[in-house]
Amino acid sequence: MKKQLITSFMIVMLALATACPLALLAQEGRGTGRLTGTVKDETGQPLKGVALTLKALDYNFQLSAESEADGTWGIFGFGMGRFEITAMKEGYIPFQDGKQLSGINKNPPIDIVLKKEVKVKEPEIDKVSGEQIKKGNELYKEGKYAEALPYFQEFMKNNPKQFQSGINLGNCYMQIKQYEEAINAFKKVIDGFKNENPNLKGNEKAATIYASIGEAYSGLNNLDEAAKYYKESMALYPPKDAAVAYNVAEILFVGGMTDEAIEYYTLAVSLKPEMAIYYSKLGYAYLNKGEFKQAVENFEKFIKLAPDDPQTPTLKGLIDDLKQQQ
Repeated sequence: MKKQLITSFMIVMLALATACPLALLAQEGRGTGRLTGTVKDETGQPLKGVALTLKALDYNFQLSAESEADGTWGIFGFGMGRFEITAMKEGYIPFQDGKQLSGINKNPPIDIVLKKEVKVKEPEIDKVSGEQIKKGNELYKEGKYAEALPYFQEFMKNNPKQFQSGINLGNCYMQIKQYEEAINAFKKVIDGFKNENPNLKGNEKAATIYASIGEAYSGLNNLDEAAKYYKESMALYPPKDAAVAYNVAEILFVGGMTDEAIEYYTLAVSLKPEMAIYYSKLGYAYLNKGEFKQAVENFEKFIKLAPDDPQTPTLKGLIDDLKQQQ
C-alpha cells in the first residue's frame, strides 16, 4: 500500500509540473505583496540611498527601491514565492538574503545592517598587469565573460603569486560553463591558501572556494564530487547561508543518499527556519524513507508558512492520505 501511495504521489507531481508552463510562472511575478524595512550601519545610524532589489527565484521578475533619509524602504507589487533580496551602497559590504514571501498581504519587515567595507592593501603589481585585471573586471561586470577571460588568464600568467586573483578566473569560467577549467582555477587558489597556512579551518574565503568547486562539479553532473566539496566547505567554516546546506541536500537526495540529504535539509531549516520550501523538501525526503510521521510534520510546517502556495492543496491531500496510513 505504501509503494502504491508513493507512486500515486509522483504521478500527481508530474501532472502539476506539466500543467504549469513558463508563461504562467511569469504572470505570477506580479501581485499585491508588500515588504518594508529599514537599513542602518553597524552603529545604528540610518542609511540613505541604499539600492535594494527583490528578485524572484522561481520566475523572471524583480523590483527595486531606495532607502529614505531615515533608512526606511518599501517594495510593493510582487506575487507569492521565493525571493532574493539584496542591499548595496558604495563603501559597504553588500547584503543578500533569501525569503519566502506572501503575495497577497504585508510580510514581516526586514531590518538590514550594512557593514563598512574594509579595504585591505594588496601587494603591488606592475602597471600593465593592473590594467589587465581592471579591464577584466570591467568586462565581467558588463556580463562579457568570454571577453574578460583572456585578461584574467594573462594576469595570472604574469602574476602567479597573486593566487587569490584566480577566483576571478574561476568565476569567469563558471559563467561560460567551462566547469573543468573553473575547477582547476579554484583548486590553484586552494593550493595558494594551503601554502600560506595548511590548516584552512575557519578560513571563510577558502570555504567559499570549496563551495564554488562543488557548484562546478554539479555543472558536470558529478554529484559525488559536488557533495564532497560542499561538505568540505561547511566543515571549514560553518555556513551562514542556508542555501549552501540546501544545495548539498538537493545533490544528495537526487543521488539517492536520503539519510544524508535529511541531515543537510535539517541544517538548512535551522539556519533559515522561515524558508517554507526547506520544510517541503525535508518532508519529501522523509516520505522517500517511508517515515510518514516526520513527512507530515514538515509538510504541515510548509503549509503554515506558505498557505497560498500552489502546491499547498496537493500537500493537504497527501497529508490526509499519510495520516490514514499511520
